[in-house]
Amino acid sequence: MTGLGLSREYFANTAAPKFDAAFPDLAARAAAGLVGNGSECFGYDDEISRDHDWGVDFFIWLPERDRGRIGAVRQWKLDLFEKYPPPYPRTRSEYGARIGVMTSGDFYTQLIGFPNGPQTITDWRRVPEENLAMAVNGAVFVDRCGEFSATRSYLLDYYPEDLRKKKIAARCMAIAQTGQYNFKRSVAREDWVTVRTVLSRFTDNVISMIFLLNRVFKPYYKWAFRRMLELPILGSECAELLRHMAVTGALDDRSVASLDADIGALCAAIIKELRNQGLADSDDRFMTIQAEEIQRSISDDLLRSIPAQYE
Repeated sequence: MTGLGLSREYFANTAAPKFDAAFPDLAARAAAGLVGNGSECFGYDDEISRDHDWGVDFFIWLPERDRGRIGAVRQWKLDLFEKYPPPYPRTRSEYGARIGVMTSGDFYTQLIGFPNGPQTITDWRRVPEENLAMAVNGAVFVDRCGEFSATRSYLLDYYPEDLRKKKIAARCMAIAQTGQYNFKRSVAREDWVTVRTVLSRFTDNVISMIFLLNRVFKPYYKWAFRRMLELPILGSECAELLRHMAVTGALDDRSVASLDADIGALCAAIIKELRNQGLADSDDRFMTIQAEEIQRSISDDLLRSIPAQYE
């Protein structure tokens, strides 16, 4: 039982027929679905999720030409939920996302700042990746005119390739700096707080790299590992190594050697995939080499001029 599944069922069986009857002209132009902020939009809601901001709900997205009809559709939806209450009405906390009626352009503007998606590399760089993930998650239940789905499809085509390369180069540098360089140095200094920081940053950059290699936007950190498990390229392979690192709680010599081996295995898997995708030729184990190689392959002058460790 997920919020997305329950919402889809309620929309199909109850809301859609009544919307078509109430607004026959809009029925050919409106879109509806559940996309955006919330665990149910990723399909990851469970018993723990149900204590707040959970239950049946859906957006209705109208074209810009129908902006003047938003008020009427919003009232219709309120009346619908009152007259035909869903089995699990959505609760909303003070900080919960609002799910309602708006234009397609307003929905995307609120999430990513652009009604039709970012159009230039500069625009793309301004949008937080987790917001892009929210803009393409969930499901579109109906979109007869295709306006909402056109922007969604555009975003799903992913970053411009030069920007993807820039981000991959930066991840290579961060992985090398944390796991391959500073981990054992921090251990040698017995600086245990920094050791934990290094391992955390290494883990986050490895997860980010796997999303980039799959051309999928990485969601909010709480769901990043869960989503990574579903990715076909390195997802399950690297998940096992990251899990092993996460449960290696001690920092005695044996544990440090085990963590270092996991770091090496993760880096080797990533380097192999960089070569598979034609992003780098080098098989050097220290990943600053791949970072510089990928950096040199970027065509955009501005991105290529930014040092490899920055994106």
